[in-house]
Amino acid sequence: MINKKPYIEVPDSDNACWEGWNTISEVLVDHIRSIAKKKVVIAIESNLGTYLDSNLHALKDGIVPNVTCRARDIYKDENIILQLTKNDLGNDHHASTSTNSIEDYFDRQKLEGLRNNIDFIDEGVVLIHGIGASKIWEPDILIYSDIARWEQLQRFRRGEVSNIGVNNVEAVYQKKEKWSYFIDWRICDKIKKNVIVKCDYFLETNNWKKPKLATGEIVRKGYEIVYSRPFFNAPFFDPELWDSPADNNRENDDFNWVFNCNLNTNNILLKLGAYLFESPAINLIYFNPTKLLGSNIYKKYGLELPVRYNFIDTLDEKDINIYLYPGVQFFKDNYGIYHKQYENFYVMDAEKNASVGIGLEDGISKEYFEETALAARTKNAKVGVQNLLNIIKLKKHDHLTIPEEVLHTKGNKSMILSITTSTSIFEMSLFDQNDKISSPDHLNQLLELTSNFSEDYHHNLNNTKRKKEKGIEYELLGHPENNEFVIKRIWIDQPVELRTNNTVNVLNLVEGKEVMLSGDFEDFTVHYAETCVVPAGVKAYRINPSPDSQVCVLITSIK
Repeated sequence: MINKKPYIEVPDSDNACWEGWNTISEVLVDHIRSIAKKKVVIAIESNLGTYLDSNLHALKDGIVPNVTCRARDIYKDENIILQLTKNDLGNDHHASTSTNSIEDYFDRQKLEGLRNNIDFIDEGVVLIHGIGASKIWEPDILIYSDIARWEQLQRFRRGEVSNIGVNNVEAVYQKKEKWSYFIDWRICDKIKKNVIVKCDYFLETNNWKKPKLATGEIVRKGYEIVYSRPFFNAPFFDPELWDSPADNNRENDDFNWVFNCNLNTNNILLKLGAYLFESPAINLIYFNPTKLLGSNIYKKYGLELPVRYNFIDTLDEKDINIYLYPGVQFFKDNYGIYHKQYENFYVMDAEKNASVGIGLEDGISKEYFEETALAARTKNAKVGVQNLLNIIKLKKHDHLTIPEEVLHTKGNKSMILSITTSTSIFEMSLFDQNDKISSPDHLNQLLELTSNFSEDYHHNLNNTKRKKEKGIEYELLGHPENNEFVIKRIWIDQPVELRTNNTVNVLNLVEGKEVMLSGDFEDFTVHYAETCVVPAGVKAYRINPSPDSQVCVLITSIK
C-alpha cells in the first residue's frame, strides 16, 4: 500500500483555486474591474524555468492588456551578462555562489525609460511579465509564477529553456544546471523570499496544459498547516498532474520515483477545493524557516534543510561508475564556501551477493588504478575498475558511513537509502554520462583528492551504539563524532512518544508494513519505505505500530 497522492488538505479553499487559462483570465479580469483606479498594473513575477513566452501569450489573450512589458527587454546585453557571470561559473570543478541580484541585470537607461512610459499612461491595464517584473513597478496585482526546481531541471535537460539573460537553450544540461545552482537560483530566490509573503496569487504551471491559480492567502494558509503536522514530499510524476501513459507507469516503480526527501527540489501538494496545487517545498523554508527547521538549525544552516534522502536501486542493473565527494579545503579553494559532506548508506534490501566498493584494495597503487581506468573502454572493463576497490558485503539493515575524499561505488544488487547533506552537483564521478573518462586531467584531479588508497573501511560498517533516552531504547548509527547527522534506529512493537526538541525530524519506515503518527494533528500513516518530514513546529508525536507487529523506524535529525 503506497500513498500516491500525499497532499495536505486546506480547509475553506473551494473558491480560492482555479484551473485552465480561460478560467484564470476570467478571475484576473474580475479582479482588475474591482480596483477603483483608471490605470491598473499587474506584475507577474516569474521563476526560472517557467515558459515565459507561452505563459505571457496565454495571459495576454485572456486579459487583453492595453500595454505589455517583458522584463527581459530591459536586461543588459547578453555579452555583458556573460561577463557578469564569468567568474561565478569558473571551470569544470570551480565556481562561486553569485551575489548578483536581478537589478544587476537591468540596463539602467532601459529601466528608467520603461518606468517613464508606464508613468505616462493615464488609464488602462499594464501587464509586466518575467523574471524581475516585481522590481520594475509597484503593482496593483502581484502574481508569482512558480515552478518546482525538479521541473526546471527537466526543462533544461529537454532543451526547452535558457538561463537568465542569455540564449543558451542548446547548451549541455550540466552547464545549465551548474549555472542555475550558482547563479540563477540565487537571483530568483532573493525575489521569491520577498514575493511569496505578499503576492495576491500564485500561478502554478508545472503542467502547462493544466495551469492553476490560487490566492496568496490560501497558499500561505496551507504553509501554516504544514508546519503543524508531518508531511510527505510530493511525487514528481503524479497521475493527477501528468497525463502521459508512460509517466503513469511510474506508479509501479515505488522506490525510484515516489520516496525521497530533498526540499530544494521536491514539491508539496496542497489540496485546494477540487484541485491539487503543487508548491515547491523550499517555499516552506523561505516563508517561515524556524517553524520548519527550528531556530538552532536555521541559525546554523540558514535557509536550507541539509538532510537529503534518496534511493539508489542496483537490484536489477549495476551502476559501473565510481564516485567521490571532495573535502572541506577543496570547497574553500574552488567554491569559496565552507562545506562538509556527510553520506550514510542504509540497506533497505539486498540480494545474496550484494556489496559496495569503498577505498582501494590493499596493494593497489595509484599508478595501477590510473592505468586501468584510462584503459577502460567497455562495460566489462569498467566493472574491472570497480573490482580494484575494497569490496564490503551487504545485507538488509546494514548501514555504512561514506567518508569524504574516498572513492566508492553506489552498491550492487541492493536497494540503498542514501542520507546525505549535499546536492549531487558536487559529486565527482570517474566516468561521465557517456561512460567515458572526460580527460586524463579529470582522472588526475579525482586521484589527487583521494585521501587514502589502502585503508580498510570495514570499520565504517554497522557502527552502532545503544542508547536509552526518557525510557526509549534506540540505536545510534554511524560515527557521531564524524557525522553531522543524528541517525536513530528504533525497533518497536508498542507505541512510543518522541519530542522534536525544536528540530526538524526526517523519518523512514525501514521495516514493517505501516505505522501511524499521532499527536496534535490528524493521524498520519507512513508506509514501508516512505519518507516523511516532521517540522520543528510539531513539538511531540507518537509512533504507533499495528497491533501484534514489530516495525523499525529510521529518524534523522541534525546536531
